[in-house]
Amino acid sequence: MTYPPAPQTLKVRYKTWYPVLFTVVGAVWTVVGVLNLLVGAFAIGIITGPLFLLVGILTFSNPYASYEPATGTVYLHSPLGFKAATYGAAKGERLWFDGTNVLRILPDGRQKKVNLKIGRPEEVAQVVQAVGAAQQQAPQQ
Repeated sequence: MTYPPAPQTLKVRYKTWYPVLFTVVGAVWTVVGVLNLLVGAFAIGIITGPLFLLVGILTFSNPYASYEPATGTVYLHSPLGFKAATYGAAKGERLWFDGTNVLRILPDGRQKKVNLKIGRPEEVAQVVQAVGAAQQQAPQQ
């Protein structure tokens, strides 16, 4: 007897411009900060430059969001890699696709949008499709 494969977690990476922007700005600020230190002046870029550079490099590898079809939960991740927000069944909410946006249906009936705008469109589309498929299978209330 074979079992169907377990549903995989869908990951949404950042749009390409986001990590590139952070990496370039971080590198420029770092160079300017170092040059200012060589001249004898202090520039805030010596502190913020490496931070932006680190965030830029990490956003190339860390996902922006992930969706677990088994639980119906979306996790938004920090560029540093930890989970920054949780939406969906794990918090007693339902995820719903209204045709344009993924919404959180809160226990009290209010609706809030899930911001997936800085995710890559082709990967966001997979999440939207999975949320829509789960919504079709869920009993209507």
